[in-house]
Amino acid sequence: MWCALVIGCAPPPEREIVIAMTEYGFVPPTIEVRTAERVRLVVRNIGRLEHDFMPDDRGRALGLSHVHLGPGGNASNDWTAPTEPAEIRVICTVVGHETLGMVGRLAVHPRASPPPGSP
Repeated sequence: MWCALVIGCAPPPEREIVIAMTEYGFVPPTIEVRTAERVRLVVRNIGRLEHDFMPDDRGRALGLSHVHLGPGGNASNDWTAPTEPAEIRVICTVVGHETLGMVGRLAVHPRASPPPGSP
């Protein structure tokens, strides 16, 4: 019952970002979010081989999940970006895939400041 209460209190994602994995890359290669933005990351393997979405140590410390998918698989994860700008490297750890270019990045940008005189 406690888990349901905690999950029920989490704010809904502001938007959904779909990341496709194919031979041998992530589409889009750069994922851009704003500081403190809550997003739903949907990872889809549209390739013919198994792939994974592995954030670097910093990304995992910030709550990004490692996702391993077979062909046609998909997974989603609701995530809140950190309050400070950051850059996270993402790779596929399947043997040889990183070397073949399966590398991406997740960039956390500051939120735009409101124009002077805005409420």
